Amino acid sequence: MLLLVLVAIVVVGVAMTTSAKRSLQMSLSAIESSRAIQRRWGMYSCQRTLLPAASGLFDVSDRTTRKQRGRKIPFPAVLSDRLILGGQTLDLIVSDEDAKANLNAIYDIGGKRVCEKALTSLAGAIESRTVQLIPNRASVASPTAKNSAAGESTLSGNKESTLPNIDFFPAFRSWGEIFDLVSLSRISGDDRQIAKMTRRITLFGTGRLNVFRAADETVLAVSKAAIQDGLAQRVLSKIRETSLSQIDLILEQTVTNEDDRQELKLLLSESSNSFSIWIEISDRSSRQQRFAVQSPDNFGKIRTAEFSFE
Repeated sequence: MLLLVLVAIVVVGVAMTTSAKRSLQMSLSAIESSRAIQRRWGMYSCQRTLLPAASGLFDVSDRTTRKQRGRKIPFPAVLSDRLILGGQTLDLIVSDEDAKANLNAIYDIGGKRVCEKALTSLAGAIESRTVQLIPNRASVASPTAKNSAAGESTLSGNKESTLPNIDFFPAFRSWGEIFDLVSLSRISGDDRQIAKMTRRITLFGTGRLNVFRAADETVLAVSKAAIQDGLAQRVLSKIRETSLSQIDLILEQTVTNEDDRQELKLLLSESSNSFSIWIEISDRSSRQQRFAVQSPDNFGKIRTAEFSFE
């Protein structure tokens, strides 16, 4: 009889232990689900609030910088902040994508070698070691693409056009077509490297560089896709020293060759229409990242692309 009682006690103890473990697992799962919802809503709320307001935020930043330091330096192209919400830390980076060197635009003006040169000059030491350009199509600057474009122009009745009158899909659509991301992660040891390495380069935006917000190195790298180094330096000096606010007027006064001037007009601008936000949210146990970019499409409609990183 005593043996049966002991067996019953053991069975009940095991059952209670199993039940307690299951209850604890369910409780932990519920807590993690609650935190995951908080993370998603925190990131989504920041994106929906800050991304549409980015243009206004940069306008205020421009006016403040102009008042304090004049226009001999570029206006800030990146605004960052940190928030604490419900025990979770949100690191925010709002960027002007049109103040970065657009690798798709450079590739189509100067070709692959020029694009690699610009990328090497703007990327950090780590990124330069992992460059591997894998374009989805030939550059518009290549003879094959130009001949194809000319054929399309003839068929459409526009025989005078020497540049394509059709909208090419981007040659580069992801950072995996620019860098060896596996090697990059292994060398850097930090998945934050993507946010760091895209401070001065982009695959998004209108393709025209806002010269008043872009860093000097970025203006030079983009200009050199179309003109020689010395002339690129003169263009940069004119941008920083003049009170003119229109890049077309600056180019009229600086670049005498009409073809060079027209190519630069395809690459340089004085305004921005594309903005992005990088959000990293973390607590003691996890970290999640989100990137969203807002740009007008070919018809002027604002589009938003979103990317998540665990």
